[in-house]
Amino acid sequence: MKSGGTSVFIWLLGSFEARIPRVFCEDFLNLCMRYGFVYYSLSFDEDGKYVRVTMAESERKKVLTACRMWQIRINVVSRRGLLPKMSDIGGRWGLLVGALLSICLYFLAQSVIWRVDIVGNERLSDEFIQEILADQGLCVGEKIKSINADLIEQKILISNSDISWISIGVVGTVARVEIRESIDTDISQKETKPANLISRFDAQIVGMEVYSGFLAVEEGDFVRAGELLVSGIYKTEKAPLRFTRASGRILGRVEHTFEVEIPLIQAQKVPTGDKIEKKTLIFFGKSIKLFTNYRNLPSSCDIINYLYTLNPFSLGELPIAISVDEYHPYEITDVTISEEEAIGQAYERLRSLIDEQLPEAQILSKTLYGEFADGKYVLKCEVTAICNIAKQVEFEVLN
Repeated sequence: MKSGGTSVFIWLLGSFEARIPRVFCEDFLNLCMRYGFVYYSLSFDEDGKYVRVTMAESERKKVLTACRMWQIRINVVSRRGLLPKMSDIGGRWGLLVGALLSICLYFLAQSVIWRVDIVGNERLSDEFIQEILADQGLCVGEKIKSINADLIEQKILISNSDISWISIGVVGTVARVEIRESIDTDISQKETKPANLISRFDAQIVGMEVYSGFLAVEEGDFVRAGELLVSGIYKTEKAPLRFTRASGRILGRVEHTFEVEIPLIQAQKVPTGDKIEKKTLIFFGKSIKLFTNYRNLPSSCDIINYLYTLNPFSLGELPIAISVDEYHPYEITDVTISEEEAIGQAYERLRSLIDEQLPEAQILSKTLYGEFADGKYVLKCEVTAICNIAKQVEFEVLN
């Protein structure tokens, strides 16, 4: 007779616990010896009236049949382990297969990169850095064991002058990439080139703040558009000529006329009402097209993209997503707008024009007048304002 404790092997095969009246205990033991039944444990209840026995699930039906033949009272009180759970499922094997696939996918997912986080970049886009990392073998879906962070860092620093420092760390299934960008030499060289300040408008100077360079005008002077305000060239006792990058704010009183024209007949997009969807499965960074009829896509259409990701239990996004591109076709048609619409468009465009050409200006007065003529609405605005009229213009120094 064999006996032993519960183990992983026993749990996988399954077991059952039965209760037998004490008066049948001797008969039951003889039955086990006759048929070769093996029990894992045998004990008495606290009151001593019943015997509890634990046996293999695979022998349950044989034991119950033999007990009925020999008229031994036995009652199954519990069943444990994987095999009984599978039998409870019955014919629903799809549930079992799905559960096993989920377990396999879980362990597979723990061995690959799910997400790549990039921090420290300002000029360089995330997409650009992701392409560089992918070229070196670091991307979503890559096996964690195959990633050599030190080697990837060295290769990126050697092949990309835009990156001065990089650190790659893998925590769980997330790769964290920290970078420092190199100084943009084009910008730094540009900022050292000599330059003058000239006037953007005809104006009367009402205030000056010069940070570098030499003034060529005085407060109260009237200047023309393009006239020199602050020079980047000056003389010293030690050298005949010196060059600097003139900078500062020159405030001037400006009187300027803005004009916009809005045609009453305009070409507008008119939706056809149709909609075409293009779906793509994104699995660990790989795209699988679920839409094959690309030849019939319209040439003139608006495209709206939707990305549906999986985030079970709010634990983080899985590297599985569906990308849906909606194509909304339209036709270009001439549409006649009303006079009210034309006036509204004119005022909106005028406001944008003033904000663009007179940023941060103090508007002193505005005079507006508009009229309909030759199939369009013409709006004019005479503006008096105080603003910064200085414009920085670089110049070359000839040796």
